[in-house]
Order: sequence, then structure tokens, then C-alpha cells
Amino acid sequence: MTGSSCAWLGLWNGRDPILKERLFGLTNAEGNHGEDVEECYFYLDATPTSSYLKMLYKYPQAEFGYAGLIAVNAARGKSDPEYELLDTGIFDQNRYFDVVIEYAKAAPENLLMQVTVHNRGPEDAELHVLPTLWFRHAWSWAGGAERPSLSMFAGLRRVSAVRAEHSALGTWWLYADQKVPILVTANEANNERLSGSANETPYVKDGIDRAVVHGDTAAVDPGGAGTKAAVHHKLMVRAGDSAATGAGR
Repeated sequence: MTGSSCAWLGLWNGRDPILKERLFGLTNAEGNHGEDVEECYFYLDATPTSSYLKMLYKYPQAEFGYAGLIAVNAARGKSDPEYELLDTGIFDQNRYFDVVIEYAKAAPENLLMQVTVHNRGPEDAELHVLPTLWFRHAWSWAGGAERPSLSMFAGLRRVSAVRAEHSALGTWWLYADQKVPILVTANEANNERLSGSANETPYVKDGIDRAVVHGDTAAVDPGGAGTKAAVHHKLMVRAGDSAATGAGR
């Protein structure tokens, strides 16, 4: 589904004001040395064919300091060092998660994602883990192509599943490794928030963020149909221990 659909991971530590769906960085004007990603992540392993990939993301358990990173870097000049995430003290006392993400292919069209969360801190902590699948927007304003669909499938007893249908690619399935909620919305911009104009649908691309972080369950489609879907795991990880979950297609 390369080029038409995308799969990645959303995370929420219960304190951040937004769902962690992408790496946070400063724009060219915000950073005193230009553009700068303010995250701690490492690529650990990969085969030449990408049949196996492994990365590590370090996610603080305290609220991520978005505003502070912007403000401090904006106040520094070119001759000053950059103000990095480590400088904020947010990793003190090891209060963070090591999130290890692995992709492995059993066959060219059979892909597994496994997420292992290590709690490096001194206290038990909860982490929301959301493997997310969405279709790249190639309909309406983007070219008028036929709209694909993602739909929650409720016919399985022990696992959760999403059915993905695309006119050119056929039918695909995303399976969770257990029975967990599926959150579905549309991969459409929230025009009301961006420009004050009306949305064509009440279910827009930040709907999963609004449902998980802000408790707005009306932000996701109760019928479970759209073009962006997340498998919602809640992991309570004991201090010094780890927990794992996975999804595959």
C-alpha cells in the first residue's frame, strides 16, 4: 500500500496537550540555528531490503515542553548553543519510556509491527499506544480520485480489525493482537480550526487526538468508517518493567 496508505504510531503519556503522532521540531525561524527536531530517537537496525526495521523513541512521562523549547531557542542568538530536549531536565530520575518499534515482513504483503514499552522510571506509569493506519489524501481537492475507505470490523471475538479498501489496491486488513477499541475518523483537514471555515464532515484528521487526549468521543465516527483509523491500547507499565503490543496486516 506504499504511496497510498501510511502506517505509524501515536503515543500519549496522559499529560501532553496533544497526541504524539509525529516528531516535534522548530521551524527555520524558530530555531537559533535553523530547523531542528527536538526529539530523542535512534534507528537501531535494518536489513537491506527493509524486511526488518527497528527504532527506539524516548518519550518523557512528564508533559512535553513544546512551548519552552520554542521560547528559549527563539531568545538565543546564532552564537549560542541550541536548547535541546535533554536540557529541559524532562528525563531526570529516568522518568521516561523507551518505546521500541519493530517492523518485520513474513511475506512481501504481510507486515507486523511490534511495540515494546520499557518504563525506565521509579513509578508505574500508563502509556496510550495507537498503531494508526490512514490513506494519503488523493481525493477531492487533491485530484478527484475515488475515495478509499477504512472500516472497523466487529466480527472477531479475540482481536480487533480494520478493513481497508482501495479501488486500485483491493482489500487489506489491519489486525490488533488483542480486543481493543478502534477509533476511526476522516483524513480531512479541520478547516474550522485552521481557517474558520466549515468542515464537510464532523470527523476530521485530529479527531483521534480529540477523542484520546480531550475525551471528545463524538470526534470519531461511531459507525467506525473513514480514512484514518487507530488501534487504541492502554498499557500500564510497572516501574523498571516492560509491556508489548502489536498490529499487523
